Amino acid sequence: MDTKQAVQGAWNEFAGAVQKKYSQITGDDLSAAKGNIQQLAGVIQRKTGQARDEIEAYLMSISSKTSDAVGSASKVANEYLDRASEGIREGYDYAVDATHDSYENAKESVRTRPAEAVAIAFGVGVAMGILGALSMCRRS
Repeated sequence: MDTKQAVQGAWNEFAGAVQKKYSQITGDDLSAAKGNIQQLAGVIQRKTGQARDEIEAYLMSISSKTSDAVGSASKVANEYLDRASEGIREGYDYAVDATHDSYENAKESVRTRPAEAVAIAFGVGVAMGILGALSMCRRS
């Protein structure tokens, strides 16, 4: 099950239980509490006149039942995070290896063909100088 769906399902179950026991509580009341049990208990107390400790006890009991679903959703999210982390690590390792291999190949090319390497470096330097000069001329 998708993590978002699990959390939404847990909230729907919690909200349904609250509204079943306290019919005076609306969806707007539940939304206004924003998941804060203390705040929701205050709203219920104002609307029903029931003792706050009884309300809080009831809310905590249904909250603990629905928290299992949230815990499961959290576990799934952590598994996704672990997989993503592993993928990033593998990508990083691949990039490091590829960079090292390219460096070694370039070093070997310079060692075996130094004249060509100097000519290429000179050509690249001249090309970069021309591009830099053109760029400065366009800015002026």
